[in-house]
Amino acid sequence: MRPRHVVILLLTLVVVLGAGVAVGSANSDLESTQPDEHALVQDQPDPDNTITRIELAADGSATWGITFRTRLATDDDHAEYERFQESFRENTSRYLEPFETRMTGVVDRANESHTREMRATEFTTRTTIQEVPRRWGVVTFQFTWDGFAATDGDRVVAGDVFEGGFYIGEDDVLAVAAPDGFVVADADPTPDEVSGSVLEWHGREDFADGHPRIVAGPSESTTALQQDGEVDGGGTDAWLLSVFGLFTFGLLIAVLYAFRTGRLTLPIGGGSDDSLEATDSGEETDAPTTSNADTEQSQLLTDEDRVRRTLREQGGRMKQSAVVEDLGWSKSKTSRVLSAMADDGTVEKLRIGRENVIDLSDDE
Repeated sequence: MRPRHVVILLLTLVVVLGAGVAVGSANSDLESTQPDEHALVQDQPDPDNTITRIELAADGSATWGITFRTRLATDDDHAEYERFQESFRENTSRYLEPFETRMTGVVDRANESHTREMRATEFTTRTTIQEVPRRWGVVTFQFTWDGFAATDGDRVVAGDVFEGGFYIGEDDVLAVAAPDGFVVADADPTPDEVSGSVLEWHGREDFADGHPRIVAGPSESTTALQQDGEVDGGGTDAWLLSVFGLFTFGLLIAVLYAFRTGRLTLPIGGGSDDSLEATDSGEETDAPTTSNADTEQSQLLTDEDRVRRTLREQGGRMKQSAVVEDLGWSKSKTSRVLSAMADDGTVEKLRIGRENVIDLSDDE
């Protein structure tokens, strides 16, 4: 872990939020709100990833939570983070005030570009240590953005404040939750994960102008978005599909039982007797094709084995995005497997620009 001044944390917020919610000049915003490095003398451990969570409300307001997580892999990491927490709690305003100043400015400039009234309120921050399933040091900044989303009748439409688009880095997550009692009717682009009324996009992701765009409505009158971006028919259609599925399953069981008891046999066309005799007499049948054998062998490989094989085929080094494409996995699964392999020393993760590059260990 490499200690950095806390200005790293605040400048990361500028990238995650200030550049993502683009209103006015980003350069002038940065210059006017960058904290005084000499005033922020406490060290902040370098965060490994950022989780931005936006919880929408029915009136169009939203609670923003920006969480910075630092992996605490050793006892020394843990002790260092506890020292940081002590400084953080002794003078929380030193960390919170620059964030409040920055985000108030962002919301004020967004207010100038839209007809609905916007303001930033209720700023808080906290730090904890998460023990399960892995140990992480956590810092969370939170505030309420009144007027963040537009309202259209009983629907909430979010995304127009993202002028110039929004950006999340490699291994980062953007989560958007529909208001209580609402479901998501539409989302663009299609999220990587849908869990109930919560959508997740996994970095790296460069969103287009005005995106991500989310439409949510009351659950009793809105068709919900599913994991694959399709909508859930719900109601009577879902009930009919369930009944049909049970009927089909019962029919399949009955047919299998008839075969096993000899009550049902398959009619075999011309030459069937010869075919049966050839099999019974021990004549050889065609061997499985090479492609089938390769498929069966591939299915026996663990996720880690698949990563090793892919890296070896590419000379031992690949971009993480190329691993995602080659293996056909989701970004989140690829990141999870590679992180576990990095912890085991099987691979090394290098940061080059905005990309993660994966190196196969020399021992492999």
